[in-house]
Amino acid sequence: MLSESVDAHDVADASRALDRVLEAFASLGFPSPVVTQWSIPQADAIDLVAGLRRDLCGIEAPRILEVGTFVGTSALVMLLTIPGAVVHSVDPNFALEVEFDAMHCAHRGADLSRSTQEVAALAAERLGVRDRLVLHEGGFSTAVSFAGTARNANAIGEALLASVGPFDAAFIDGLHFEETVLADVRLAARSITPNGSIYLHDAIGYWGSSVRRALHRFMETEPSYGLSHAPYEDLYRSIARLSRVERAGDSFDTRMSRCFGASADRFAECLARSIASSLPALNAHALDSCSQSTALALGSKEGAPRCGVFLGGLDDLPFLATAQRLREVCAGMDALVLGSTSAGEQGAAGAGSQPLAARVAQLSAEGFDTFDLVMPFLEAFTYALGNGCVLPRATSFLMNTMVAIRRSSALHASALARGHLPLDRLSARSIESARSQQLHDHAALRRSQSQETSSRERGLALSTQFAELTNRIAALAASNANLEPRLQYFLNWRIHIGRHHFWQSRRTQ
Repeated sequence: MLSESVDAHDVADASRALDRVLEAFASLGFPSPVVTQWSIPQADAIDLVAGLRRDLCGIEAPRILEVGTFVGTSALVMLLTIPGAVVHSVDPNFALEVEFDAMHCAHRGADLSRSTQEVAALAAERLGVRDRLVLHEGGFSTAVSFAGTARNANAIGEALLASVGPFDAAFIDGLHFEETVLADVRLAARSITPNGSIYLHDAIGYWGSSVRRALHRFMETEPSYGLSHAPYEDLYRSIARLSRVERAGDSFDTRMSRCFGASADRFAECLARSIASSLPALNAHALDSCSQSTALALGSKEGAPRCGVFLGGLDDLPFLATAQRLREVCAGMDALVLGSTSAGEQGAAGAGSQPLAARVAQLSAEGFDTFDLVMPFLEAFTYALGNGCVLPRATSFLMNTMVAIRRSSALHASALARGHLPLDRLSARSIESARSQQLHDHAALRRSQSQETSSRERGLALSTQFAELTNRIAALAASNANLEPRLQYFLNWRIHIGRHHFWQSRRTQ
């Protein structure tokens, strides 16, 4: 995971490199306000450098593919921090004026007639890394650009792969439309070595929902890849990493505690109530040690449909191993209550977390339909504006907890009769996308609330201190009748700024 590999050296080196790059741009007449509107920010530069250093360790002259040069900020940072690296950067290479018009950029006090890669090349010369920056003009997987159909560029990705591939890693920061990101990722996956990683920018934030939708769709057809990105609480870190390298994940209990804290024991009760409000009585059985309390809360009514509760199992297994395990837990069950967390978020996702659409497809292959019955019920208990919220969430833990019901069973007919509709791939994608973005928005709201509260508390504390101080001054003035007239006059006024006086304690004749 990215956060585990960031140390003080990564922070210092990436920060220094970014400062040097921005200084180089400024010396060329492109000050920071012009460049940083659409270039990688410091927090993301640190995560990118830290991840690449870990992944490329031991490779003498790593070759990195970059999709989206803009003016070269991220490429130059990579070259300054990864010794011997060669960056092949792909960009339509339009004039900056075209890019700025398309993206409605401000701060136009620069020479916008220059092309993006021209600026990148000039900065690379200033920094002494021009010989390791290879610029390729064109689109990568598609001809579409931010500038629209009037300014398309030839797609050169296939030819680039054939002529200079494969690469040891890739960084995708091009056009952020869902279909384009998906096409870029698919082609990048073919462009890297078997153990190579793909990094992406803006997986959280402005373009986060589009980028994550593309990543999840890619994982539906490429389950050997795992996804990792910063927690949604870290609002200003948006680097994501796709890799085939098997990941280690925290245990169910650890992730539960991290998410809900002292409220973790309420989850089983709320989960059981959500199912009881949606389905007839069940005969519940815990299928792993994490599910005992939920199964107990659901109850075991003799003769009722058999329901297996399997909360900690799916996310803790590699995706390719879950098919057999699901086959085992489905045997003899009319329904399953499954804990499944959306892929990606550090501290919430397990080692084998996958997109909801992939889980829906897995269950369908076993003869089960998936119903979204749990999370809608729990939304009121996790409401971001609630005071003393029942289940205050810090992460997306079990965001996709779901109920699967065997098709053609009596319980399935009962669910349909109650108006519940099963998920398909498209609806699963839409639900997951909306909830993921909601978690980010809630994190932003919580941070804003916290900052507002802190500001209010600081203001009250200062007001109290000031009131105490002015009372002491007034008491001092009252008890010292023999003070010199000028000092007495000063004490009669609370504040003096030059010749202006404010908040007079008592009028002096």
